[in-house]
Amino acid sequence: MLERFPDRLTVLTKKVPGWREFDSRVATRAFRIIRRFKPLPSWRAQQLPKIFFPLVNTLAHLLRHRVDIIHPGDLYPQGVIARWMKELFGIPYIAYCHGEDITLTDKYRYQPAVRNWIYRGADLVVAACEFAKENLLRIGVDEQKIVKITPGVDFVRFTPRPPSSDLISQYGLQGRKVLLTVARLFPRKGHEAVIRAIAKVPEMHRDLAYLIVGLGPERKKLERLVAELGLNDIVKFTGYVAEDRLAEFYNLCDVFVMTNQEEENGDIEGFGMVFLEANSSGKPVIAGRSGGTADSVIDGVTGYRVDPGNTDEIAMNIKRLLENPDLCARMGEAGLRRAREEFNWEERAARIRQLSLEVVQKRRAQMSGVSDGYRSIQVE
Repeated sequence: MLERFPDRLTVLTKKVPGWREFDSRVATRAFRIIRRFKPLPSWRAQQLPKIFFPLVNTLAHLLRHRVDIIHPGDLYPQGVIARWMKELFGIPYIAYCHGEDITLTDKYRYQPAVRNWIYRGADLVVAACEFAKENLLRIGVDEQKIVKITPGVDFVRFTPRPPSSDLISQYGLQGRKVLLTVARLFPRKGHEAVIRAIAKVPEMHRDLAYLIVGLGPERKKLERLVAELGLNDIVKFTGYVAEDRLAEFYNLCDVFVMTNQEEENGDIEGFGMVFLEANSSGKPVIAGRSGGTADSVIDGVTGYRVDPGNTDEIAMNIKRLLENPDLCARMGEAGLRRAREEFNWEERAARIRQLSLEVVQKRRAQMSGVSDGYRSIQVE
């Protein structure tokens, strides 16, 4: 999409597995990726000195190139740096909010003040869901500066396809109904609730398999629970699955389930991209009635939203879908249709560009000067 416009975009980010191949494939003169930026692991005071190098990288780029707008991909240190650049050089910035970035920082003493300083100082704040918007309003961000833009889904990658015979054989799924969860193994993702719910429908056990895709600190605890409940033949942990193979796993399942819940420390699901990916693969979903899932799942149409603490309700909806293939297919088709009609990434990219252009033009009007295009820097 970038080649249609005179814009130039630079992304300051970190090195990740496969970065060389990715950069060589997508980078152009108009789209540069600089991988010297090192996000901090936490907001703790001992991490403060580490902001120096990301700050130097950003300043170095600003001194070499004219930058019209900054898009910080996170609050700290990216948002802090963007706010400083605005204060020092008058460069506007657009911040992003998923919802949990507010609830997770609420419990700290000083972090809310820094967070609010970043969001309130932004020229615009993009809220990923209604939950995020409500939290932005709660902390005093001007409603006129909030724009709700939900994430999109790659419906070329995530699309209905025949299940992989190799994966069916590998995980022993022949002739079985398959539940799937794709998520890090953390408490708020709700794996434990799903496992306990499965234990409540023993009449389905012979034909049921529950595939858990992901890594995380909860694995040993979940494996012990599976053993205690006698579900070793049903629950299967795949461990890490590469991004380019995830679509194959969605196509293995009959129903996608992730009963996300809010943790005491404020950790909560923002939008829930996995529900869109499953819907885009033609699968009905079961989500927790928590966080931003009201935007990603239409209850009773593309899936069900359930009380994440009520294993009876979870079990009932699992049974309802797996025992009713017509309902399963109808919800999957509704989800697929909605994903393609309402969650197009190109439309969202065009909207972000238009908003960026409006912010830049407003700034230039204030400084009395205009030009044909703009150049942005995105800090991740």
